[in-house]
Order: sequence, then structure tokens, then C-alpha cells
Amino acid sequence: MKKKLLVIVLLFSLLNLVFSQKKQVRNDSIKKKIDFAVIPMVSYNNSFGGQIGFMSNGFFDINKEDTISPTSMVGIFGSYFTNSTFFFGVISKNYFAEDKWRTRTVLAYGNIEFQTYVDVPGYLGETEAGSVIIDYNTKVPFIYLSGMREIFNKIYGGVQVSYSQSKTEFNSDGIPVDIPTETEHLFGFGLDSEFDSRDNIMNPHTGMNAILQTTSYLEALGSSSEYHRIKAAFNKFFKFNTKSILVARLYAVASVGDVPFSGQNIVSRDDMRGYSKGEYRANQVYNIQTEYRWNFYNKWGVVFFGGLGLATDDFQGNNYSGILPSIGTGIRFKAIVSRNINIGIDVAKGKNDWGLYFRIGEAFGR
Repeated sequence: MKKKLLVIVLLFSLLNLVFSQKKQVRNDSIKKKIDFAVIPMVSYNNSFGGQIGFMSNGFFDINKEDTISPTSMVGIFGSYFTNSTFFFGVISKNYFAEDKWRTRTVLAYGNIEFQTYVDVPGYLGETEAGSVIIDYNTKVPFIYLSGMREIFNKIYGGVQVSYSQSKTEFNSDGIPVDIPTETEHLFGFGLDSEFDSRDNIMNPHTGMNAILQTTSYLEALGSSSEYHRIKAAFNKFFKFNTKSILVARLYAVASVGDVPFSGQNIVSRDDMRGYSKGEYRANQVYNIQTEYRWNFYNKWGVVFFGGLGLATDDFQGNNYSGILPSIGTGIRFKAIVSRNINIGIDVAKGKNDWGLYFRIGEAFGR
């Protein structure tokens, strides 16, 4: 039944993709002041149930006489799921002054009905490892601001700040322990750095992109917990010809200190696609991935991807997930030719899990 439902959702999603691209103007090889890409989202997954939502991005040049800066973007998104989860937000990425300056902004709110896995000593749980699946609800507003300046030859450096106020309530009915409600006020600040030699931000064919971010949450500045997070990613793009490229990616994120539940990292989304249940959650997440992108006909393309990852709390192997595989494929349509921007849908399979993903732009560009 789930396989039939997945096929139906994929077919309906493909129709959504085709329908959304029909709204583009016929002469889409000419840049307008603002180009729009819109994707309606209708989906299903094991954790949240049915989904209805949308993504809408506007692409523009801050200064039309600036031919060096990449295309800037402002987008809005929102989704509602049948398990009462919903979220919405605004995101912007701005490039200006001949790409000497870069800024990013995220404003979002979510009411998340999700699940996690808890080890209960002496209790036979629902998984092979003896852990128990419990539901939880998190309500969280989120703000993120980042600004970087080019320091030297495509190397950027700057600062970033974030704020969130989360309240997480756990449903521990049926298990012999009571998990208290967790309320967190987290104000984070840190360094934001990047090396970027990509030939196109939204749909690169050559070059490299490497990021290194640090974030510190300090009780002295009002945070409920004190801990630090380091995130690093490296992407390399290999162009075979005008229609196909290969992407290699390394990714790592680690939280250290008094890490709260909301500060942990989850194996999911671009890192890695194919995991939607939230089963693999720990202080640290690492993975290696590759993706092949092929423009097989006119504006249409396809991607194939795979990777290996893991989650753990520390290098001693506490809360170790084991090696996690991921494999998947997706379809692309070049919605805005003048800016080389694709929209698409991916489906991926992980260990005892799967996921369906809508996107404007390509993976690994967040």
C-alpha cells in the first residue's frame, strides 16, 4: 500500500512541477527585474503524514549595472501536514557591491509534531536496539542573520547571529519514565566564513564551495543552555560536458557542551536525503555524498545521488547510529533560463526510511 501511495504522490508531484513551469513567460531567456519560481507541494511521509504547501522565490539583481554579483533571492515557504505540523517563513540571500558583500536572513515559525527514540534501561522498546519511540511537540520561532565581506580572492568572512525560543513537550505515556517539558531560549553568535569559486550560485557546473561556521550559545547572554556548534561543508563540482556534472560533498556538524534536545543534529534533508523519521539524532553528524546531474533533453534534467553518513554523541561511540546509507534520484526543470535556475523533485531511500523533497535550485546550496 505504501509503495502504491508513493507512486501516486510522485505522479501528482510531477504534474505539479509541470503545471508550475507553465506560468513562466515564453521569452524566459531575457532577465526581468524580478523572476519568480513557484512550486506547489503535495506529499506524504512516514512521520508527518500528508503534506500540502508551497515554495515561492523571487530572483533579482540588486544593481542591474553590477555584472559580477550573483543573483539575489527572497523566498517564502509554508506547509501543513495531517498530523497538525505546520511551518512558514521567509528567507533571503543577497549579493552586492560586485560580490564583495553577502548577507543571509531567515525568519521562520514552526509547530512540529515529531518523534524521537529514547533508551529506557530494562524496558523492551519498539526497535531492535531496545529503544522507545515517543512523540513530541515543539513550538519555535527562529531568526538568523549573517553578513560576510570578501577578504581575499573569493574568501569571505563575517559574523552570524541567531535566536530561537523553543518549547518541547514529550508524550511519555506507556513508558516507565517521565520526560519533562524542555523550554529553551537560545541566542547564538559566531563566525561565518566561505570560499566560493562556483560559476553559478543556484546551478553550478564548475568550482568549489567550502563553508565553516561557529556558533556559541552562552548563559551570560541569556541562553538557557551553554554549548557550541561547529559546521563545515565542502562541495566540489566536476563538469564532464555541457549537459552533465558530478558533485562530491563532505559535511560535518558537531555540538559540544551542555547540548539541549533542541540543539542536537538530525540526519535528514540534504544531509542526508532519505531520512524523515528523526530516528538518528545526536550531537554530531558526518557524511560523504555524491550526485550526478544530467540535462538529458531541452530544459529537462535528472539527478542520481548517494552517500554514507553517521550520527554520534562523541568519539567514544556513545549514541552511535552505525553507518547510514542513502540513495535516490530526482527530476529537474529549468524554470528560469536567464538565471540558470532549476526546480525539481527528489525521492530518496535510507535505512528503513524514505523521503520526498521539493526544491528550487539544487542540493547542497543552502
